Amino acid sequence: MQLVDTSTRKRSREADHLGSDIANNKTQDLDIYYNMLKWFHRNYPERLDRFIESCSPNQIEGKTWLVEELDNVQIPRDDEGKFKIEIVGGWFGFPMIDLLYAKFGDQIRAIDFFDMDPFAAKVFGVYLSMWDVDMQDVKIFTNTQGDYFNYKEKRRAHLVINTSCEHMPDMLDMKEYYFDPDRTLLVLQSNDKDDEPDHINCVKSEVELAEKNGIALLNGGWRTMKSKVLKREVRGGDKKKISFWNRYMAMGKWT
Repeated sequence: MQLVDTSTRKRSREADHLGSDIANNKTQDLDIYYNMLKWFHRNYPERLDRFIESCSPNQIEGKTWLVEELDNVQIPRDDEGKFKIEIVGGWFGFPMIDLLYAKFGDQIRAIDFFDMDPFAAKVFGVYLSMWDVDMQDVKIFTNTQGDYFNYKEKRRAHLVINTSCEHMPDMLDMKEYYFDPDRTLLVLQSNDKDDEPDHINCVKSEVELAEKNGIALLNGGWRTMKSKVLKREVRGGDKKKISFWNRYMAMGKWT
C-alpha cells in the first residue's frame, strides 16, 4: 500500500474543486481528500473520475443529510453507550465514515464495511492508512464476501447504513441474520432516477422505501438533486443538460 506525501506543492484545479465541495461540511481533515486525489493521479489516473464523483456535491449532500438526520432518531447502543455500524455498498467509504466519526467519535464501537468491488475496498483501505484517526476495529468485506446479501453469519449491529439501495435487492430478508433485529436501526437511501441501467430498485417516496424493506418509518424525507448530463447533438456539438431527480431516505427498524 502506497502512502502519499503531504508536501505543499500547488494544489491542482481538481483539488480546489473538491475542497469547495466539502469545506462547509463537518469532516475531520480536508488534507486526506487532497492526498487521495494525488494517490489516484499517481496510481490510477484512468479512474480519477471515480474519485471526483465520490466527492461530488450530490454525494456530499446526501451523506451530510443522513448524518444530520441521525439527531432525530435514537441509535441503539451497548451497555457502554457505544454502537456497531454496518455499511452496505460502501464504495470508497469516505466521506461517509469521516462524517460519522466527526459527529460520534469514540461512541463508534466498530465498523463492518461491505462492497463487492475489490478496487473500492482497496481505496477505502488507503483512506484509512492516511486518516489521522485511531479506529481499530474496521473490517473490510469484498469480492464474494463483500456481497452483503450472502453474508449469513448471525451477528449484532446497532446501525446499518445503505445509501445505494437503488443498486441492490431489498433488505427485508436479511432480518433473520441479526440478534435482536428490533434493536437494529436501518438508514436507507434510494432514488427515482430509473434511467440508469444499474438502478434496479428505484422508489418514488421514503414511505415506499421503508415498506419495501420491512421497516417501521421513524424518520425520513427527500431531497431534489441535479446532475449535468452530456447530450450529443447532431448540430452545434455536445451540450450539457441538467437533470433533476429525487433522493429518498428512510430510517427505521424491522417490524
